[in-house]
Amino acid sequence: MSLQALALTAVALTLVASSTGQVIRNITFDPESLLRVPAETSHSVTWFSDADAEVVRIEASMEDEFVAIVAATSKPVKGQLDDNFTHSGHVNISALFIGYNTLEVTLFDEFNNSVANGSMKMTVLLAYQELNDIFTWLMAVLVAILYLIMGATLDLEIVKGIIKKPVGPAVGVFCQYVLMPAISFLLGLALFPDDPLLRLGLFLNGSCPGGGASNMWTHLLGGSLDLSIMMTFISTVTAFAAVPFWVLVIGPVILAGGQFTIPFFDIFITVISLIIPCGIGILIQIYFPKTVKYFEKLLTPMSAFNLIFIFTFGIYAYLYVFEIFTWRMLVSGIALPSLGYLSGMAIAFLFKMPPKEIIAISVETGVQNYTIALIILQVTLESPAGEISAAVPAAATLFTPVPLLTMLVIKRVYDRVKGGSSLDITDSKLREVTSAAKTHEGNDLPAKTDGRAASNGGLDNPAMDLQDEAA
Repeated sequence: MSLQALALTAVALTLVASSTGQVIRNITFDPESLLRVPAETSHSVTWFSDADAEVVRIEASMEDEFVAIVAATSKPVKGQLDDNFTHSGHVNISALFIGYNTLEVTLFDEFNNSVANGSMKMTVLLAYQELNDIFTWLMAVLVAILYLIMGATLDLEIVKGIIKKPVGPAVGVFCQYVLMPAISFLLGLALFPDDPLLRLGLFLNGSCPGGGASNMWTHLLGGSLDLSIMMTFISTVTAFAAVPFWVLVIGPVILAGGQFTIPFFDIFITVISLIIPCGIGILIQIYFPKTVKYFEKLLTPMSAFNLIFIFTFGIYAYLYVFEIFTWRMLVSGIALPSLGYLSGMAIAFLFKMPPKEIIAISVETGVQNYTIALIILQVTLESPAGEISAAVPAAATLFTPVPLLTMLVIKRVYDRVKGGSSLDITDSKLREVTSAAKTHEGNDLPAKTDGRAASNGGLDNPAMDLQDEAA
């Protein structure tokens, strides 16, 4: 908009004010607003006024100084005779942090009376959005590598058994898409009653499919890795119907009048990113069986590396979450996955499932693919609303491992006190015995070994192999 047009707008507003008796702003700005400006940047705004009185002083302030501040203001300058405004000046603004803000400008005459006022909207975005994208891509690569290793170490006989009797995956889908959305919705009402953006972020968090990290944690905790991978795949495929259903039904209830975009392409890419690496690993296992022992050696170190990567680079990439962090976000970040673990464990226990499968279902229920929630929020909501609501899934990403890490430490201590790391598959001696049992008599396993594998989850418990071999 030209300066002349801005001045004409100011005159028109003043005429309306005099005719209606209402107070209407008679200051205009160039630009009219500062929208989607990056944090850690500076901007100059020019104001224009048609005030008849002599303007000698200006006050300018930001509504939220955590988001942006007024760095400096110029002295009011009188307009020329051929100008359509009487006074003008400049305000320098420094954008500090992601969020919404409003610039308030008030002009005063020589008697310190307010003669004009106006406001301008401002939104600030993240300064390091590219860092989040880099973290997402690197995490995708690491998960793909981990899935290739997992595919090479899957016990195919156990997978066949799960397919023939899919009680575990069915229980997992129920926990994932019925219990977790209900838990997240109620938790959002309790923690964020007056903040629909954070409530929406928490709900989407609880409506997403299982993530690749669940397989890593299932492995580290000694659960059924075969069942975990099957559940992750099935829940991700189910996400094509379940996630849109919950988002379209409950989303507008939380955020009245909101329009939501479902990233079907991104969900499809997630499914493919699970199938292809895992499929390659299975082919390696079938055609190059001698390489399986090397992949077994890589499984735990690679899982540990992914965990370290999340706790270091992941925290740095989502550092902005800590700037707007509250105790409510802390509670939501820990409570949602923890309630997921407990509810999944309870349902699996009611179905009288084996301990290793209870661990897998519990972990799969609590650990979710938060990337889907982040994508939905950032694609659907205009910035910075998407980033603000995404703070809850980001917090959950950081705090989901806390209960699991606690359980892992307790488990390791218990194993040591009991007399050895009975579930530590990194022990070279156990791997050698397991490998020898599998290759015994030209890969023809005795009936005793087959029964053991079917009941104890294949590669997940080589300590049992050692005990049977000794017997």
